Amino acid sequence: MARLVQTDGLTDIQQDMLSAVRTFVDKEVLPVATGYEHRDEFPDELVDQMKDMGLFGITIDEKYGGLGESLLTYALVVEEMARGWMSLAGVLNTHFIVAYLVSRHGTDAQRERLLPRMATGELRAAFSLSEPALGSDVAAISTKAVRDGDEWVLNGTKIFITNGPIAQLCTVLAKTSEKGATAFLVETDNPGFRVGRELDKMGCRSSPTAEIALVDCRVAGDAVYITRIKHGREQR
Repeated sequence: MARLVQTDGLTDIQQDMLSAVRTFVDKEVLPVATGYEHRDEFPDELVDQMKDMGLFGITIDEKYGGLGESLLTYALVVEEMARGWMSLAGVLNTHFIVAYLVSRHGTDAQRERLLPRMATGELRAAFSLSEPALGSDVAAISTKAVRDGDEWVLNGTKIFITNGPIAQLCTVLAKTSEKGATAFLVETDNPGFRVGRELDKMGCRSSPTAEIALVDCRVAGDAVYITRIKHGREQR
């Protein structure tokens, strides 16, 4: 791992963080990873240690309880985690995607409500784009969201959703018009949000992956945080 240590321009804080993660991987992860993987078991104890280390809030701003570190720091931390066990890196990475999107594109109210709990790992996230008939072809998604007063009603099926069975928050990409798709923040305890079968995989077995069904899933209008319009324009 000398290459990580010699990355140009790292601060003392970055060096200390990488050293802590490296020690965690060597002492706590490597001795047990194979056992977890063979048992197809979610590593709750290791995830709790990751929470204590602040890893779920690496790039979340300090004012929300995160570490406020850069994408470079995050990339190096995930590289260290993946060195020890890819399943554990997967648990962290999908959460990071949603935290980053909320940080960059969420409303002030969404950031205040979600990021403090995401930073501690109390609220963990999943990202749902792929669908059974089209994989990750964003333009072809069939999940739809229809406006109904102050709410949106979502219907569709998503697949290959990392963290699907254990997340409390899920970003759902749905068509809202012929020209656009919108990202919604959906609490997974919503009655219309249903976690289907967990997928049996050849590897990364302790990083849970599932199908998700949205059946008349009603979300408030303030659940919208990104609307992507064709031709490169973006709006809330």
